[in-house]
Amino acid sequence: MNVAEYLDTKNIPYKRTGNELIITCPGCGREKLYINAVNQAYHCFKCEIESTDSIYASGHFSQLMEEWGDIIQISPVKIRSSLTEKDPDFSSLVERYHFELKENRDALKYLYYRGINDESIDRFKLGYTRRYNQNWIVLPSFEDNIPKLLKLRKLPPDENTELDKCIREPNGKTILFNGDILKEYDEIFLAEGEIDAITLVQNGYENTVGLTGGAKTFPSDWYDLLFKKSKFYLSLDQDAAGQMAARDVWAARLGTDRCFNIQYPDGHDANSFFLEFDKETFDKLLAHAHKFKVDGIFSLKEVLYDMYKRSLNEDNLEIIPTPWKTLNKLIGGGVSKQKLIIIGGIPAVGKTSFCLQTCFDLVKNYSMPSLYFCLEMPEWSLGTKIIQMHKDLRIEEIQFSDALIYAMEFGDMPLYFGYAPKLTPIIFYNTVEQARNRFGIETVAFDNLQLLVRSDKESDYGKATQMFREMSIALNLIVFLISQPRKMNSEENPTYDVLKGTSAIAADADYVILLHRKRDTEGGQSFDPMTTVIVDKARFNTGGRCNLYFEGAKSKFIEIGDMV
Repeated sequence: MNVAEYLDTKNIPYKRTGNELIITCPGCGREKLYINAVNQAYHCFKCEIESTDSIYASGHFSQLMEEWGDIIQISPVKIRSSLTEKDPDFSSLVERYHFELKENRDALKYLYYRGINDESIDRFKLGYTRRYNQNWIVLPSFEDNIPKLLKLRKLPPDENTELDKCIREPNGKTILFNGDILKEYDEIFLAEGEIDAITLVQNGYENTVGLTGGAKTFPSDWYDLLFKKSKFYLSLDQDAAGQMAARDVWAARLGTDRCFNIQYPDGHDANSFFLEFDKETFDKLLAHAHKFKVDGIFSLKEVLYDMYKRSLNEDNLEIIPTPWKTLNKLIGGGVSKQKLIIIGGIPAVGKTSFCLQTCFDLVKNYSMPSLYFCLEMPEWSLGTKIIQMHKDLRIEEIQFSDALIYAMEFGDMPLYFGYAPKLTPIIFYNTVEQARNRFGIETVAFDNLQLLVRSDKESDYGKATQMFREMSIALNLIVFLISQPRKMNSEENPTYDVLKGTSAIAADADYVILLHRKRDTEGGQSFDPMTTVIVDKARFNTGGRCNLYFEGAKSKFIEIGDMV
């Protein structure tokens, strides 16, 4: 969102001084609220001094948009593994392991070899332990000066090849290494791992935090700590996975205008760089650190080079299968990002269950955070459907009193639900962008188009579907959009022409998937459970038809061949 354009749409007058836009603060009524147009951080000089609790004292521009009603506050339906879970305190272990490190020459020799000096060893309370027939360096991470995460990194030689290079002390909290410095600095270095972070701090870059998961690990509580900062230097690995994470995760979610990517020489990371070069040479790298390209013009060479880099990243799944093999054959193997997929059919045919089952499968089997935004059902109804799918239960077999048991079983599953009355396309776009930034959303489903566009004008549908299409591309998302037909009666051979806003759907959708079930006049049900799935539009594939069986009592579709 361009700050100036947004203020114009709200008819909010402003003055411009360089990158700062100055408006009258709604909190104190003074012309003291400064918004940085580049990093979108804001603060009111008067509210900062007089009322630290005021929303207008300081923050990120998205908070103002939420306050002014243009972003919906989405509460994450994120289930913790234990509702009584407390933060750990590994203080006694840290002291013991730190003492053991000082007594172990081989472990100290390894750290010295990596360029880590005694001052850093003591400052970060590095340790040593032997466990599982393997020697380990212990890397503690602190929050408010309390060690809440212990990562164990293998010391050579690798004696136990069945274990990963790094493991964690059980029940640790996923926090940033050296994260307490965030209270002091506005410009931050993000290093991929503890050793790289220690190296940067040791060489004078005190404002460094280390990622304690993989390069793509970016939980929402880290975002809450970082998103108000003005500038980031991304010190991630130079391999395809590290660089794609730098661009598609960190820069995308924190903002490309405030993220600068450090390009190390081939084969180097921060630690190995400082083993060969000095601080002056590193400062030259910083001077040439660049923002990621955001314009829409790419040469053929750039496109082909990007394709090659993606091929090197085995963890980057371009095509993600749906739960149904027969459908996957019709849509090129599965779904993918930057695609708009419209699910159509008459009411009660199973569109919500179909779409929700797809999202749940993406979360469960591919760890892709998903947002299901529904204007027809409360969140507890959607939660009930999730339990049915996961536990293979009929609706009457679910007891709400068992909800805490289900909560512990699901753990921290990144599935989110959204609802808002009087929704507009632009508010929805803004909300999804913020949900993507904060929670790492990769899949969005909207249920349904006709409740968003309460109009018979083709142009209104065109604007809405174009927004969903642009959202899928600009925010790098898989987008599912449920749509109703013009007529309520079923047809034997429906096409996307029966859907409201036909021309817009034909222009903007990458796939149109129609669900068709015959009326059941004898079986005591509204519809026959045998479902024809019609891929009526496939921008990149031939489309076609397949059959699934809808177990309505369990809110899920199954393959015909999987029926017992």
